[in-house]
Amino acid sequence: MDWFIVLIEGLKGYGYAGALLIGFVGNLIPFLPVPFLIPVFLLSGVMDPLPLGIVVGIGATIGKCVSYMIGRGGAAFLSDRKRQELRCFSKALGKYGDLAIFLFSAFPLPDDVIIIPFGLAKYNFKRFFIMLLLGKLFLGLLVAYAGHYSFEVMMAFLGEGNVLMGVLGSVVLLVILTAIILKIDWIEAVEYINNNGILAYARMMLDRIFKKMGTQQQSKGADRSS
Repeated sequence: MDWFIVLIEGLKGYGYAGALLIGFVGNLIPFLPVPFLIPVFLLSGVMDPLPLGIVVGIGATIGKCVSYMIGRGGAAFLSDRKRQELRCFSKALGKYGDLAIFLFSAFPLPDDVIIIPFGLAKYNFKRFFIMLLLGKLFLGLLVAYAGHYSFEVMMAFLGEGNVLMGVLGSVVLLVILTAIILKIDWIEAVEYINNNGILAYARMMLDRIFKKMGTQQQSKGADRSS
């Protein structure tokens, strides 16, 4: 276990500034699976977990803001009509958007999957930042205090799945989610939901999809017969 002791001492030498940097770098590049929580876990044995968790949460929050800005920058390439629709989508998210940001940032979930689309929709940055900060503080403190207990429990929480498959899955999910957000006419959606409810809107969208599929099948049949 000599390597373990050397690692702990090396990390300890950077103090809380090092922990802040770990949180920042570990969340800076979208979809890059930097295991920043493991050093935090190791540091928790030799540092006060309260300030440790706080500085890691702050660093992680600043890092994740880059993903939000990437999404926000992408909005410049959309048409005026689509930007107007996304503004409507952003307002419609309301408390559910806040909850989604908190949950994805408070647990080891692929949070870029929602952060980038929220940036694309120009979700209120102040609300975004507050919920992101609360989530990352929760995660940082949870890992820091968990370091006083069981390493096995902590590793189960962090997960040990295939890294490449996890990255690919997150990217695919992001593409699908972004495509759905861009495809929907959110001005129509919000108006319809306000008048008829979300379930009625879901049924209407399913009817449209089935009708479109039926039309495509008829078109293919006509092409074959000709």
